[in-house]
Amino acid sequence: MAARTSDGQVGAFVRQTYPRSFHAATVADRNGTHVVLCHAHLPLIAFAADQRPGYVDEFQDPPVWSNIFSDAGFTVLSAHLLNSPLSQVDTSDLRPAEWMQIRYWRATRLGEVLFNSWD
Repeated sequence: MAARTSDGQVGAFVRQTYPRSFHAATVADRNGTHVVLCHAHLPLIAFAADQRPGYVDEFQDPPVWSNIFSDAGFTVLSAHLLNSPLSQVDTSDLRPAEWMQIRYWRATRLGEVLFNSWD
């Protein structure tokens, strides 16, 4: 649906498999290629320039047509928010096991915690 809205085409689609925390699909439109990251467990959408096993700070701002995801009930995340240090976002819902992974992988940014391939 997003590809049609943008007059684009869906390219590669990578379904989430362990240990990835997200699905990814490329959408090519007249403005270039966008990688749509769909969190596997939370209704969160992010965008990046290329497909990777995990992300640290490679996020991009959503294209104009990303409102199709918001209209469907997803939260579309900005590059600014995803690149925010964990110290600047509300992490009160994280459990001890999640903090253990964050410390182990030395994650420092929100996007790194949400879109990763930690095992």
